[in-house]
Amino acid sequence: MTDFVLVGGGGLAREVLDWFLPVLEGSGSGFVGYVDDGDDPMAVFGHRLKHLGPIQGFAPGPGVELVMGIGAPAGKAAVAAALKDAVFATMIHPKAWISASARIDAGAVIGPFAHTSADAHVGELVMQGAFAGVGHDATAGRCCSLSGYVDLMGWVKTGEACLFGSGARVLPRLTVGDRCTIGAGAVVMRNVPNDATLYAAPAKRL
Repeated sequence: MTDFVLVGGGGLAREVLDWFLPVLEGSGSGFVGYVDDGDDPMAVFGHRLKHLGPIQGFAPGPGVELVMGIGAPAGKAAVAAALKDAVFATMIHPKAWISASARIDAGAVIGPFAHTSADAHVGELVMQGAFAGVGHDATAGRCCSLSGYVDLMGWVKTGEACLFGSGARVLPRLTVGDRCTIGAGAVVMRNVPNDATLYAAPAKRL
C-alpha cells in the first residue's frame, strides 16, 4: 500500500486524478492530498483532495510517493530540484500500451491509450498524455510533456524539458533539442536546435 501526494493543483493535476483515482480504488493505495503554491486551487472545482500546503519545503513522510501533476517542463524541473530527496512514483494507466522492451524512468506519468513502442525510452518525469505515442527506438527526454495525440515517430530523440502541444508530430530519425516548444498540430520535418519554438505544418520556427 502506498500513499501518494499529487504535485500541482492545476488542470493537468486534475486530469491525472481522473486517470488514476478509479484505478487505485480498492487497492489500499491512494492519494492523501496534494501540494501547490496556490491557496487550495482545486477547491473551486469541488475536489475534496486535501491541500497539504506549498510545494517549496514540503517534506513527504516515510512511504509517501509523489505524483507529478505539473505540465510545464521548466516547472517540473524546478520542482524536482526543490524536492530532490523525494520519491516520484511512476504511474502507468492500465489502458496504456507499453512494449516489454520499452524503458520507463522514475516519475513518468503515462495516461490512458498512450502507446510506447519497442525499445522506446520515456525519461524521468515525462508526462505522456492520453493517446500520445513514443515510437520504436525513440526517446522522450527528462521532464518533457507530451500532450494528447502527440506522435514521436521511430528513432526520434528529444532533449530535456520540451513541451509538445496536442497532436504535434515529429517525423522519424529527427532530433529535438532541450527546452523546445512544439505547438499543437505542428509537423516537425527537420532537426530542431535547443530553445526553439515551432508551430504549423510543416513546422516553422518563431
